[in-house]
Order: sequence, then structure tokens, then C-alpha cells
Amino acid sequence: MHTHNRDSLRQALENQVGRLHQKINTLNQLSNRLSMARLGAFVGGLALVYLAGSFGPEWLFWLSLIGFIGGFWKLIREHNTIDETKERFKIWKAIRDTHLARLNLNWPNIPEKKSTIDYSNHPFARDLYLTGNHSLLQLMDTATYQGSTDQLAEYLLQREPNPQKVTERQAIVKELARQPQFRDSLHLRAELYKKQELENDWSLEELRQHLKDSKEVNYWLPLALLGSLSVLNIALLALYLTGVMDPYVIFTFVLYLVIYNFNSEKIAGLYEESYQIEKLLSQFNAVLHFLETNNYESDSNLKKFCAPFWSGDYSPSQYIKRIIRIAGAASSQQSEVIWALLNFLMPWDLYFSQKLSSYKQDLAPHLSDWIDHVYKLEAYCSMANFSWLNPHYNFALPDVNAAQPVKAEELGHPLIPEEQKVTNDVSIDEKGDILLITGSNMAGKSTFLRTMGINLAMCFAGAPVNATYFSTIPFRLFSSINVTDSLDDGLSHFYAEVKRLRALLDILNDDHETPVFFMVDEIYRGTNNRERLQGSEAFLKNVAGKNGVGLVSTHDLELAQLEESIPELSNWHFAETIEGSKMSFEYKLKPGPCPTTNALKIMEMEGLPT
Repeated sequence: MHTHNRDSLRQALENQVGRLHQKINTLNQLSNRLSMARLGAFVGGLALVYLAGSFGPEWLFWLSLIGFIGGFWKLIREHNTIDETKERFKIWKAIRDTHLARLNLNWPNIPEKKSTIDYSNHPFARDLYLTGNHSLLQLMDTATYQGSTDQLAEYLLQREPNPQKVTERQAIVKELARQPQFRDSLHLRAELYKKQELENDWSLEELRQHLKDSKEVNYWLPLALLGSLSVLNIALLALYLTGVMDPYVIFTFVLYLVIYNFNSEKIAGLYEESYQIEKLLSQFNAVLHFLETNNYESDSNLKKFCAPFWSGDYSPSQYIKRIIRIAGAASSQQSEVIWALLNFLMPWDLYFSQKLSSYKQDLAPHLSDWIDHVYKLEAYCSMANFSWLNPHYNFALPDVNAAQPVKAEELGHPLIPEEQKVTNDVSIDEKGDILLITGSNMAGKSTFLRTMGINLAMCFAGAPVNATYFSTIPFRLFSSINVTDSLDDGLSHFYAEVKRLRALLDILNDDHETPVFFMVDEIYRGTNNRERLQGSEAFLKNVAGKNGVGLVSTHDLELAQLEESIPELSNWHFAETIEGSKMSFEYKLKPGPCPTTNALKIMEMEGLPT
């Protein structure tokens, strides 16, 4: 359980942001002074060296030159240290600024995160605002890597929860919720090095795919031949320079160049490959080193999950440092002069191409495992941070043996500000039950359906739910709330809804062991009253008692009479009060059919004829 509340957390974050802002300003001033000092030291140092060389003894010139270079180098290092510290503080401040934005639902200051996976045909993603702008994914996601964002989206949008996996995931999320310093430190290291990326730099996924696609090469025969010629060239050159023999080294050197030229395609692209590997692994190594050296709580779920970073016969950071060194040596092509000297002397590039190929084969499975664990860990941290920012939310697990399919107390919507939020209690007693929800325009029917759906999605992801109590069995979620027409497919709104409800009937009749929780808003809204009533009645009779439970909202009060003929159906409603020209809504779910309507009143209030 959290020991803080939202108000105390908000105050603490605001205080931290203020202190960090002051610290950054202080470092800015110090950096500016050091810039001026560097300019003065450079001009003054050069003048001093010139005077020492012009009017003093030679030893004084060399002494002043060494002093100038050493002093100026130390000043540069100190300035760089100040700038690096300032950059770290800026990231710390940005992290806490974003925490505050998430706490206050200040959407413009919450980074928009998008999954790279296409969820356009997902059964509930769009309806429940789980992805996209101003979505739960945007509110929750604190990840640095795109793969982590995709992983979090996958957890939130899973079509069938696995109770065991949800339990394991939630155990780690709960531990991380109590460790804000760990979460922010991991975030800091990832962000600090990600800032160094250029537009054409590889991503972790591109590196993983590159290593996966790389084929092991065998250059040992040309290496042995070129290596022997290299030794012979050096020996013959030494003998020629000492006057022992004629310059036969010319013939062996030409032979060396001819053989090297025949193998030149083997080193094509070596610089670009080694540069990308060296740069990306150097950045990722900061995250790996933090995870492998962190002091985990004994026997914690987090420690067990992070075992690939600290257990085994190899250290990830040391392992990666070796391939970074090889990649660095293989990047000699960056300088034409150095490249020529090295490769004319020995088969430098060919040797390191062979060495790099061998290490890539060895690294590929390990790196893939580390990347997957980092993605999952960042997704867990996102859910843990969400819990930390909302200490009044509670964790719940899907339980196949729960006494009721769904029971919730003080259930609220996480995307509604706390000061505007109205919570509700809801209970569904048996599988096959349907809650028919009636109510006037703007009374809260659609929001309630989304509230149920989004909290079920959070529960199945392993995140906390916006309720004081929440119990549910595992469900496959399905929604028909924000159905739109499709110009590309030539579908009207009504036909798009019909296809959606047809898909719902199919999964309700598929004999799957996991029942369906479905949400249908304003059923058959796209057709006339008579056909809407007839179709809605037939639909409700068909889905009642099937392998699932559902919430169905409607404006048609006549459908409330179905409670008498469908035992699994119960009536619920949202109501409003009208006093004079003012209309107010309670947004509270109440038993029974809605006793009032407000369409004519709204028209009248807006000056339309009624």
C-alpha cells in the first residue's frame, strides 16, 4: 500500500521541480562563467607561451606550453562535467514535470505515445480510449523505447487474459510501485543516452534484426595468407632498410595488395555497421549496467525477473564492452589515412570483420533476451508509476473462482479529472446476465460503459483499477460504442454497426472457455424507431444467457419491458434534474428504467422549436 496521497505527492513533486529549476539555473550561470574563463585562458595562455618563447630560455617556453595545454584541458573537462551534470538535472526535471502533468491530467504536457501495431480492427481498443491521443496509453506510458510502448499496449489490449501471467506481472508492478527512485533512475539513463541519437541511427529493433539476419563468415584462409604476407613484408622491409638485401619487399607488397583487393567486398559497409553497433550498444550499455549492478531486495519478484542482467557466467555490460571495442577497431575506415596505414601494414579490416562476425553470432540471442526484458520492465514501470501517482487506486486480479462475474465499488474513469469524477457501484451476479441501461442525453450511459471496459482492461494488464473494490472473472472484452461509417469500404454507420454486432454474436457462440464481457452503446441507433425496437428486442433475447455478460445502453424506454420476458436482463438508468432552464446530472447508476427524457428540453434550451 502507498503511504502518500495525491495532494502530498503533488506538493512533493512541485517542490522537487522548484529545486531542480534553481539548480539548473545555477549550473547555467557556472557554465557561462566557465565559457568566459576558457576564452580568457586561451587568449592569455597563448600570449604567455609567445612571450616565454620570444624573451625567455627554451625550457621556459616548453614549461609554459605544457602548463597552457594541461590547464586548458582541465578547464575543458570541468566545463564538460558541468554541462553533463546540467543535462542530467534537466532530464530529472522533465521526468518530474511529466509526473505532475499525469497527476493533473495536463494533456499538452504529457508526451503522446503511439503503438506501432495496427489496432484498427481490435474489438475494443478505439472504443475504450486505450490508444491514441488523450488515451490511457498516453497517460500511463513512461517508457523511453518504442518496443516498451508496444509491450504496454499489448498488455492493455490483450484479447484474452491469462490469470497466471497477470498475477506474475502484477506482483512485479506492485514492487516497482514502491520504488520511484529505481524507476526514475532507469528512465534517466535511457533518456540521457537516447538524446544522443541522430535521425539515421539504428533502433534497438533494427539492431536486433540485423544481428538475427547476420550470417557467420569464414575469412580464416585469406587472413592466414594475408597475415603471412604481412609478416614477410615487414621482415623484407627491415632487411632492405638495414642494407642486407635488395627491395624485394616491393613484389611481396604488390602481391599482398592484389590478394587484399580480391577480398575487398568482404569488408564493404564495415564502417557503417560497426559505427551503428558501437554507438547503440554504448547507449544501451548504460541501462544494462544499471540493471546488473542494482541492489535488489532479497527474494523479490523484481530481482528474479532481472536475473538475466546479473546472473549467469557473463556480465551484460562487460560482454557488450568487448563487442564495442571490436566494433570501434573495425571503424578505422572513418579516416582514410589511418585506414591506409593499418591495412597496408596488416589485414586489419578483414581480421576485425571476422572477429565482429563471430561475436555477433554469440551476442544475438543474449541481446534479444536483454531487449525483451527491458521492454517488459519499462512497461511494468509505466503501470507502477500509474499506481504511484494514483494511490487511491487498488490492484485486483481476474479470478476464475470469483463469487460473481463482476463486482465493483466506487468505480471511476481514470481519464476524468478527480474533481469532476463520479464513481458508481456495480454488481453482475451470474454469467449470461445483461444490464440494460436507459437514460437521457448526456446522462452518463456511454461513459459508464467505457468506465467498466477500461477498468477491466487495466485489471487484465496487471495495473491498478480506479475502484475501492474490484472483483472479476477473466473475460474477453468486446465493445460496440464508437462505431463509425467507412468510406473506404462503402459502409454506412448502420451497416458498420450491424457487422460489429454480428462479430459479437459469433464470439458469444464459439464455446470458448473464457466468457465475453460486451458493451453495446445506443443499439441500432442508425435506423428508424420501429425497426430499431424490433431488432434490439431480438438481439437482447439472443445474447441473454450466453457465454458472457454485457452492458447495453439505449434511448428506447420500451425495451425496459423486456425485463419481464428475459430473466437474465435487469434495468438500470441514469437520470437528471431540471430546475427552470438549468439541467444537472448526477451520473449515478440507479436500478430500474429511466423515468424521464430530456431531448425536448435540450432543444428548447437551445432555442429550437419543439
